[in-house]
Amino acid sequence: MRALSPLTPHRTRREWVADGVLFAVSLWSWYYYAFLIHPSFVDGVSDWFWPVDQVLGFVACLLLWWTRRYPRTVGLLLVLPGALAITASLPTLIGVFRMAKWSRPLSSVAITALHIATALPYHWVFPLPDMPLIVWLVTIPLMYALVLCGGLLARSRRQVIEGLRESAARDRERYEERLTSTRRDERERIAREMHDVLAHRVSLLSVHAGALEYRTDPDRTATPPTTQEIHEAAVVIRENAHRAVEDLGELLTVLHEDEVSMRPQPRLRDIPQLVAEARLAGESVDIEMAVPRDGLRESMQRTAFRAVQEGLTNARKHAPHATVRVVVAEQDDDLLVEVENAVPVGLTSAEIPGGGRGLVGLAERVRLEGGRMDAAVRDGRFRLTVVLPSGAR
Repeated sequence: MRALSPLTPHRTRREWVADGVLFAVSLWSWYYYAFLIHPSFVDGVSDWFWPVDQVLGFVACLLLWWTRRYPRTVGLLLVLPGALAITASLPTLIGVFRMAKWSRPLSSVAITALHIATALPYHWVFPLPDMPLIVWLVTIPLMYALVLCGGLLARSRRQVIEGLRESAARDRERYEERLTSTRRDERERIAREMHDVLAHRVSLLSVHAGALEYRTDPDRTATPPTTQEIHEAAVVIRENAHRAVEDLGELLTVLHEDEVSMRPQPRLRDIPQLVAEARLAGESVDIEMAVPRDGLRESMQRTAFRAVQEGLTNARKHAPHATVRVVVAEQDDDLLVEVENAVPVGLTSAEIPGGGRGLVGLAERVRLEGGRMDAAVRDGRFRLTVVLPSGAR
């Protein structure tokens, strides 16, 4: 019973209004032909058949409520009222229109042809006054063809609108996916920047704090540090802590503001200063630079700087007493960055734990530049090698 209910499928307010208006117009047409038309118009209809005509016309009006769900079935059911009842003329034409709008074109054309074939003989059975046969034979096919074409056009328009809506929905989904991917990439970029900057500063703090702890422990050293040495260590710790806070503040500012005046990004010319800070922290570093410090692509210079920074930080964490060798040179028109240090025999309690995120972030930087990276232990030495492609000038 639910399948046969005219209340299904669920209609929107606009659909209720459209269906209601069509039913009201059809009902008024039925009432007009059944009760208000001049008797001379239906003189050709037998008196015994006129009540049947009225019933068929009313049934045709009711069938319009099912055209939205069963358009082809209703189209077939309207063949009988359309062929035998004058009062069903307008409801039948509306049913054909809606059938063409909601059904497949091939079936709509076939059922409409059936309507025409069954409606044409009516004039021979019940001839209408003042209606020549030739006019009837031309008018009926043209009327049904016009209604069919109107329904097919409405169907095409509906399909175009649905296609545009689906395309807009797909575009919105793709936009949301791109937005999510962009946000993820931006978070990863910021995380890499925070790791590169803060890991370097924190490792310097750890080295100086560890040295100060060792020198001030009476059980470990017989010669306590002088006041001047303690003061110098505290100054270095304070300066690096202050710089770490400044670096973190600049990164947080980028997160909260759309347009900021960023500090100059690190370049090749900043590598000697980076090495000087490492030496000040007590790290033994040998450096060889055989490339121009300017004139290279900024992103490539920044990647090379981060590679040296990551190598020094890892050496400071895992091999605090080993000599670090840094090489920045041209190799077959490519830029070679190599950081090498001896691997310690054992780990000390002062070593900072590492999660490998710095190397992962550096590998991502190198990949974006189109280069290659290798980080491995060979012959007792850890070597970080980064090769950035040519064409950077």
